Amino acid sequence: MVVTLPIGTIKRILDRVSSLPEQASEFILGEALARILTRDDIETTSPTPATKSLPKLPQNIVSALEKARDDKTLIDGGKHVGHLGHYDFMTLRDWCRAMRLGSDAAAVEAAVVAASK
Repeated sequence: MVVTLPIGTIKRILDRVSSLPEQASEFILGEALARILTRDDIETTSPTPATKSLPKLPQNIVSALEKARDDKTLIDGGKHVGHLGHYDFMTLRDWCRAMRLGSDAAAVEAAVVAASK
């Protein structure tokens, strides 16, 4: 599957990926959702910050985003990202949500819906 994402979305995601510490763990949806749901509780009840590492985006998705970023062709203000499976794009969407990139998660979801039509 190939989708068209806004260049701003691609750049923000890659900027966030590059700012993650090296010890970040591979993104696992269930763990990421659990972190989102419990983060507020941990921050308000614990005197010390949580020590769990942030989720790391799988390398195949990062590579596809880097290739799209470096491609000189613009399509309606965006760039083609792919070839990735539908599940990879859902992983990207969920990772964006876990990293608090809500508008980028919405852009990924909208692009997948548009590509599916």
